[in-house]
Amino acid sequence: MAVPAGRKLLAFFDVSPAYKRVKHLLREAAERHAIDYELLQAVVATESGFDGGVVSPKGAIGLMQVMPATAQRWGVYSDRAASVEKKLADPGTNIGAGARYLRHLLDLFPGCIELALAAYNAGEGAVQRAGNRVPDYRETQNYVKTVLQLYDQLKPPLGATRPRAAAASRVRVELDGPAADVAPAPAYPIERD
Repeated sequence: MAVPAGRKLLAFFDVSPAYKRVKHLLREAAERHAIDYELLQAVVATESGFDGGVVSPKGAIGLMQVMPATAQRWGVYSDRAASVEKKLADPGTNIGAGARYLRHLLDLFPGCIELALAAYNAGEGAVQRAGNRVPDYRETQNYVKTVLQLYDQLKPPLGATRPRAAAASRVRVELDGPAADVAPAPAYPIERD
């Protein structure tokens, strides 16, 4: 039996040292900015492949490929200690600025994740000039498609939850029938991994 693509992808992320180094930062940013963790994971995988040192030919920096001007717009400023570019090389700063910007785009294009992603790639002005559609740029169209495919594979199915490490829960079994004939079922702890 073949392993579903989503499980293979999850296994890849679980063994990737680059991913392991930043997953806690992704979780914090996802919670802080109310963004699905798996969406941030898909954006970072697409933008940089989890290579925090990458700089694009256009000057986008780090894990989420944040432009210095965008970083300044979302609270990253140079000071005596470091330039904006140097600060964006820090994974926490980069993910924080990128997540703030993505949250803004999700709010700007409510209910339309495709447009938020297109704006993340091409700029919100490009999406607006295209009549609030994904611009007719091959790179942007491929970007949106790639992120959404990754997101779909990473996201647990609706109603499913990923088990938490070392969490215990109780299961209660009830049987139909007269209460006098059946003793209450005991609750047993079940370990989840």
